[in-house]
Amino acid sequence: MPLFILITVLSVAAVLVRLAYVRFKGPTSAGEKNPAPFSAAAYGKWLAGRIAPAFSKEALDKAQDIYRAWIKEHYPGPLKWIFVGFGASLIYLVASGFFFALFIGRGMFGLPLLGHVMLGGLFAASLALVLILRGRAYRPDQDEASVLESFACPVFKNLSGTRLRKFLFWTFAAFGLVQVATALGSMLPVFTFETQRVLVTIHRYSALALLLTAIVFLDLAVIPRRRP
Repeated sequence: MPLFILITVLSVAAVLVRLAYVRFKGPTSAGEKNPAPFSAAAYGKWLAGRIAPAFSKEALDKAQDIYRAWIKEHYPGPLKWIFVGFGASLIYLVASGFFFALFIGRGMFGLPLLGHVMLGGLFAASLALVLILRGRAYRPDQDEASVLESFACPVFKNLSGTRLRKFLFWTFAAFGLVQVATALGSMLPVFTFETQRVLVTIHRYSALALLLTAIVFLDLAVIPRRRP
């Protein structure tokens, strides 16, 4: 458990810092990249100047506008409830799962565990519907037009943004299926106690990979970049 806590904290912090750094070095209001060499002081000042505004009413209104635009484009009409169920279940599963994994030594129990199991079923159903509805848009044989100039990992620097979004989408789907399978497996009486412990461990690390994938996908595909 201490190893999982350490890996979780370091990996999430590393991804968030890297994504913030990409935006720090990204296009300015004039559409030009920041030409200045990296400065820890300048980066820290830039980052600190965005923490308070992130919790302002203006930021909340902007987030709502982004959400409405995303829903209107990808889940029009009554289909929005599929996304609502998917998003709500994912948020609860991530929040409850990582809270108990990081701060409660005995693990999840009681009503939070019951809610985790119930919303896990909602997540499985809504994930299946999302794959049916949106899988076609992320099929790997479509044309790749846009080029990603900078990204969280330099390995993907020359990979098109469209192709990377597809990769993240299917990576998320794969880890989501692992989550569903390991959750079901850990509850079935057909496995030994040691096998169930292994399934729980796989479930935790798969959840971490799913969270990191979701963060990067959200930053790349949903949150708009600064425009000139």
